[in-house]
Amino acid sequence: MIDWKKVFSIYATFGIPLLYLYNIYLAYTFPHTLFISWQLQIFGLLLTLCGVVMWTVSYINLGWSFGVLPQKQKRVTKGLYKYVSHPMYIAIYLTFLGLSLSNTSLPGLLFLTLILVPILTLRATLEEKNLT
Repeated sequence: MIDWKKVFSIYATFGIPLLYLYNIYLAYTFPHTLFISWQLQIFGLLLTLCGVVMWTVSYINLGWSFGVLPQKQKRVTKGLYKYVSHPMYIAIYLTFLGLSLSNTSLPGLLFLTLILVPILTLRATLEEKNLT
């Protein structure tokens, strides 16, 4: 008999990072489709840098607690996690928002808004239920 939970786990473990890569692909393949000022493009670059730094720091703060799928485990309360429940998801959002703005990519912005934001929200909700 097929263990569907395990099958989903395998697909999600590879699928979620592929969605992030697809957002980067869209932002760089379809530049100049969003008409915004150069100041907003610079702001997007700064958002990207802040997002990548925050993403890295939150990953380091998680240590061995990091996982692609939510699991039952102890809540991390050090570093950025002392101030925000899900800094990595905020960092992911900031990184891809900044990439889309700095490259003026409407497809990248739409993918972030319509696909990644709901997924990040769902992951945060599921994670909250599993943390002790």
